[in-house]
Amino acid sequence: MTIFRKTLCTFAFATLAIGAIATAPQKAAATEQDTLVVGTMWEALPLAMQPRRSRFFNESEILDTLVKLDYDLNTIPGLATSWERVSPTVWHFNLRENVVFHDGTKLDAEAVKFSLERVIALLPYAADLLNIKQMSVAEPLVLEIETNEPFAALPNQLTDAITGIYAKASFNDAGEFVKPVGTGPWKFEEYRKQDRTIVTRFDGYWGEKPALSKVEYRFIPDHNSRTLALEAGEVDFIDNMLPSDVARLSRDENFKVYSKPIAGLYYGAFNAGDKSPLSDVRIRQAVNALVDRDLIVKGALDGIGEPAWDFFGPQFDWAPKADEPFKLDTGLATSLLNDAGYEQNDGKWEKDGAPLTLRILSYSSRTEMPAITEALAALLNQNGIATDVQMYTWEGMLDLVKRGEYDISVVFWTPEMTGHPDLHLKSQFHSKAGLNYQFWNNADFNEAVDTGRTLSPGAEKDETYRRAVNILHDDAPIIPLVHKVSVGASAKDVEGYRIHPSGFFYDFKSVSKD
Repeated sequence: MTIFRKTLCTFAFATLAIGAIATAPQKAAATEQDTLVVGTMWEALPLAMQPRRSRFFNESEILDTLVKLDYDLNTIPGLATSWERVSPTVWHFNLRENVVFHDGTKLDAEAVKFSLERVIALLPYAADLLNIKQMSVAEPLVLEIETNEPFAALPNQLTDAITGIYAKASFNDAGEFVKPVGTGPWKFEEYRKQDRTIVTRFDGYWGEKPALSKVEYRFIPDHNSRTLALEAGEVDFIDNMLPSDVARLSRDENFKVYSKPIAGLYYGAFNAGDKSPLSDVRIRQAVNALVDRDLIVKGALDGIGEPAWDFFGPQFDWAPKADEPFKLDTGLATSLLNDAGYEQNDGKWEKDGAPLTLRILSYSSRTEMPAITEALAALLNQNGIATDVQMYTWEGMLDLVKRGEYDISVVFWTPEMTGHPDLHLKSQFHSKAGLNYQFWNNADFNEAVDTGRTLSPGAEKDETYRRAVNILHDDAPIIPLVHKVSVGASAKDVEGYRIHPSGFFYDFKSVSKD
């Protein structure tokens, strides 16, 4: 039996053992009819802006953004009813009339300007995301935004959860964040640390009012426990399920299971710096040619995911694709490794008598992450590359990555989340990006993404981003592994839920309980 098969068998055995324990949960009293109780993998942390870059405020719709995305990731009106690029660097955003924040204050251009200025000041990631030089109030309900350079991606970037609009009451006199006060259909009500966050219906909402009165987000980080809580009637809805639970609940008429490809990619980020053998592009290309993504999805994830041979998900027509996607090619890998000075000895790749060993870091909080990481390592082992796998918290892994003490870090990001390629290509891989911890610098790539974000939709933009993705494939600072398929489940009486392709939007205002 190969190492990889042993790994998958171990994973399957553990999953079956857990499933056996979880087969007969005790049925608890049903949740209240006007309340949706949601079991979440992440703690909401509503009293801080920094964790998860404010994603919860958008997921829960406490806050609204100026621009939103529909279920095809097209930009649609949010707090802005329309927008116009009046010059290469100047935009006008026309705001909705008669919108109020949860504290009763009115939304106008001055309020939006204040909110975006606070976001940029408090969250460094926002500055490069938005590329704003200055903002001014053109009219009471018209916000003028001037960017540092021509920036066609601005409306898409204003869909990012980080750009949600806060009332002044969200901050104290010193400008520090206190609590979320927004314009969304749900208002923040209560937070119990390491337990739950409660939001209640805002009857002054400018759009269609929620059918439910309250949504309660319960923090249940253990993946098995979330499913148990649903089966016991303690929660109405869960997401980020284990593959084994998806199959089991799909056969149970008491539950509804939801599944859809969404924005999101599990990939290995390579350390291209001097501390790692992956500083050699030939080794990076060889690793890409040795790893069977189809086998990872089928063997480690029970088929829940899409094999990632390209960076962007195949379902997104607007996303650039490489001319030649990665492919499984052991012959190519052998040639590349030989060219880099490695020889196979008893099936193991060695150079000057030392084995090629890659230190792989990852984190265990995401449902699929341990299985994907172990499968990657097993496939490399099977093909003669030794690995040292170490699992951490996200923070623990990131600390080592920033210091360059790794070869591969297996991570999850959502590159398609705003419906524009600029989001991830610029923020993760540009040599000056604050999130580029890979020590990778490619001048041609930098030039392509710097140019791409300035271009309006059309042939020149498409060709520029295609060039950027081709460089990403050819120089290979990453190994794409699995495109995300979102899975969730609810009690059978939950109606109206749909998976949003951005991956960060529940739309519970459209949900009811029968």
